[in-house]
Amino acid sequence: MKRIIILILITAAAGGARAQNTTYGGANAPASVDGGYFSDYSPGGTIVLATGSVTLANNATYEHGNNLLQINGSWTSTGSLDIFQAVGLNSIIGNVAPSFSNVRFNIGAGNTMAISNTQGIVITGNLQFNNGITTTVRTTHTTGSLRFSDGATYTGGNSDVQHVNGYVTKAGNDAFVFPVGSGTDLRTLSISAPAAAATISTAWFAGSPDAVADPSDGTTHSLTAVAAPIKTVGPAGFWDWINPAGSDDNITVIVSIPDVSDFALTENLRLVGWDGIQWINLSAGSNATGNIENSALTGVIPAGVAISAIALGSVEPPLPVTLVSFTGRAVENTTLLNWTTTEEMNASHFEIQRSVDAKHFEAIGEVHAKGDSKVLVSYDFTDISPLAGANYYRLKQIDRDGTYAFSKTISVRFDANVQIKVYPNPVTDFLHVESNAPLASFEIYNLNGSKLQTNAHLRNEFSDHTSGSKNGVVDLSGYPRGVYLLKVNGQAFKIVKQ
Repeated sequence: MKRIIILILITAAAGGARAQNTTYGGANAPASVDGGYFSDYSPGGTIVLATGSVTLANNATYEHGNNLLQINGSWTSTGSLDIFQAVGLNSIIGNVAPSFSNVRFNIGAGNTMAISNTQGIVITGNLQFNNGITTTVRTTHTTGSLRFSDGATYTGGNSDVQHVNGYVTKAGNDAFVFPVGSGTDLRTLSISAPAAAATISTAWFAGSPDAVADPSDGTTHSLTAVAAPIKTVGPAGFWDWINPAGSDDNITVIVSIPDVSDFALTENLRLVGWDGIQWINLSAGSNATGNIENSALTGVIPAGVAISAIALGSVEPPLPVTLVSFTGRAVENTTLLNWTTTEEMNASHFEIQRSVDAKHFEAIGEVHAKGDSKVLVSYDFTDISPLAGANYYRLKQIDRDGTYAFSKTISVRFDANVQIKVYPNPVTDFLHVESNAPLASFEIYNLNGSKLQTNAHLRNEFSDHTSGSKNGVVDLSGYPRGVYLLKVNGQAFKIVKQ
């Protein structure tokens, strides 16, 4: 038997406009959907008053065709399905947590499901994230979180554009991956199965732990309050860790890290936990899969230790440079590299490295660092001899004591269709140049980057370069012995003059 009792209220709105709500409660009996399919498309939303209740049972389906669900009474589902279908921003508000068995956020990619109910929502079955970002109220942390009961699961929610910007809570003794992030970046935290049932909540906070307050304890945590072997903690962000029952029992935690290549080398990274006084080491040793975004880092929360936050630490002092950006672009026949730093401490210099395969790099120059600075500093370097095809660049940031770290790798591409041959090399006097395309430009540089000659100076030596010839001869007999850079049609060659 199906029993559905619905009271439709027409309420006045600002400016005389009227909105229609589906409202449960008041003098009406509780409403139940016992099997079957019920569609609710009241434009003003669905409201359950403090005296109202809605129960779904026996594989019932409740289709939410509006953008608002307000729960001040009771919403309970047993083996049934709630489908949120209204495309656009959706809100779940009120002061009593609705309990969904299975639920689908079918509101469209890029659209937010805003959970601002002061008691959050509960999932007992499966949640399908078929939306964009899902938010909870961070200031209420566990109370207003998205809560998964023992055995509950989810699908989706595992990308930068689809995750929970706020708190997620998991009850029970299952292994679980918390699909949390900042709203623009996914920063998952996964746990092994606790030995005993536990209720664990977490959220990712971008920003330095010494500047962003941890909502669950209301304080910031110093980056230098550390226990050996940890030397410092990174400023990229932290995961709030809440386990009210205090049943941490050697739970293994694996996190997906942001880019920390300007903070620590891969082998020096460690997962750390705040014990109320200092950051302690959670990693048995070096286990990070890298120091760039989405690398994994593992730690274990020891039994009997109360941890309130998890962050990224290093067993070595901070790297000398905080790199903000590193970019490159082709400018005529050269590569212009630009980078900026916001903080330098005992920095010595930058070694610029280049590769043809992004694996094997060689140094092509150096730029001295500011050394000690807490302001934005800009640097640039010009590669006057980029290679044909893809050129991969990275910076080796070197401290005065030899400590170093690498930047991310960037690429700049030059046309590789033109094939040029120069010979003999080493050369004593005349250098021959052959190309499958007309020889249009010619330049010679010393290794300091100073231009020595161009087309205009070498009309006699560089035969017929103005007439579309594909062959030429360069007279180098007057040059002192040494190494030079020859650029023909934008391609560079290292020439040894004997």
